[in-house]
Amino acid sequence: MSTSSLLSSATSLTGSQGFNGNSKFANGLQQVLTRTLGIRALPLRSLEAGLTTLNDRQSAIRNLDQLFTSLQSAANSLEATLRNNLKTTSISDASVLSATVGSTVAAGAFSVEVLNLGAFSTAVSSAGASPVTDPSTTGITASTSLTLTVGGGSPVTITPASATLSALAEAINASSTAGVQATVVNIGSTASPDYRLSLAAQSLGAGAIQLTGDEGNLISTSTTGALASYKVNSVATPVTSTSRAVTLAPGLTVNLLGQSPAGVPATITVRNDPGVAAAGLSSFARAYNSAFDALAGQRGQSGGPLVGDSLVQSLQRILKQLGTFSNGTPGQSLAAFGVTVETTGHLAVDGAALATAANADFSKFLATLGSTTTGGFLKSAADSLNGLEDTTNGSLKLQSSRLADQITARKSRIDTEVSRLNLVQENLSRQLARADAAIAALESKVSYVNGLFYNITGNNNNPNGNSNSL
Repeated sequence: MSTSSLLSSATSLTGSQGFNGNSKFANGLQQVLTRTLGIRALPLRSLEAGLTTLNDRQSAIRNLDQLFTSLQSAANSLEATLRNNLKTTSISDASVLSATVGSTVAAGAFSVEVLNLGAFSTAVSSAGASPVTDPSTTGITASTSLTLTVGGGSPVTITPASATLSALAEAINASSTAGVQATVVNIGSTASPDYRLSLAAQSLGAGAIQLTGDEGNLISTSTTGALASYKVNSVATPVTSTSRAVTLAPGLTVNLLGQSPAGVPATITVRNDPGVAAAGLSSFARAYNSAFDALAGQRGQSGGPLVGDSLVQSLQRILKQLGTFSNGTPGQSLAAFGVTVETTGHLAVDGAALATAANADFSKFLATLGSTTTGGFLKSAADSLNGLEDTTNGSLKLQSSRLADQITARKSRIDTEVSRLNLVQENLSRQLARADAAIAALESKVSYVNGLFYNITGNNNNPNGNSNSL
């Protein structure tokens, strides 16, 4: 039985159901049925009222659970922001360099003059015994095992699955130590295709590419590459690299995009960016304020179904602790960095004040916020919110689960009570119907006797009518 039908069960039971009398006392008998069922339905009405209360409480708990889950997510997002995005970079010449920063990079300036972008060694195979017109059926060698060498590196054995050109390319690409990328390319025309194996080294450098089989060297054209070279912070000795992605400092990776004008380095400036943290704190404040408003709706004479519940008081204490967090000293509090609780109880973030205070002592700012594992505001938030939202022991989860069990039990009791009242109504309706039938039969006999009497006496005041005939 659904909740809506349960809540109307007492009303339907005490209505005019189950009895339609024919005697002059039928209305009175119906009133007896209605009053009796009304009295018998009082426990059911109490159960239904209790179910409404339980449903209202569960709805309020679920709403709070959702809001505090959002608050927990905002805290987790803030930590991810602090871990990955608290630095920004600017580059004087974006055509020469790009940069990627991590959490470990320190603020500072770097100059890079790109002397040479470097090049990758390449090679193209010979045609084989005859031009390959279909790389999936023919190849450039019948060898079942080939040797691939890049520069002075160690020879790598390549074992294709078949003698086709496509199988040879696939075997090279499947090797984790080959150090080249293989493709099949048509150097002929569409009408007269001539498919060859094209190889490109995966690292910059001058090493030539060699591929040998039973027929000997299978390379017809080979172009050697070159290492990339650059100068850092005007140091005279160039740095060489086998990759165009180079590490300048812990957490700072630079991508070489183009050659610098002679003697003109590009400058990379890494700065602390408290604005990113301010955005994360603002998101946390919005989630905080939504939870605060929901709790405010559960206080006072006109409050919701959780008025007076100790859970509301516990949640209020948690919000207060988070909003007024201090890491031991006033200088390491949220308020010191522009995050304050207003007179309305809402949490507010002053971006300008936060930027000023954070830039003045960025390490103190980071220590105040901390992390979920090392301490600070984020650990306090994680510990408090996990205590609410843990799927096994979280107080909000447990409260919601207990209410669900109580609702299920209350519905079962209501079902039992409805069945009992249905039986009472059925039995009482039958008894009243029999009584009504007996009364109706007596009324019929009285009417007959009265008619007979008045017909004999000739009295025209027969209450059954003026007819003198029976």
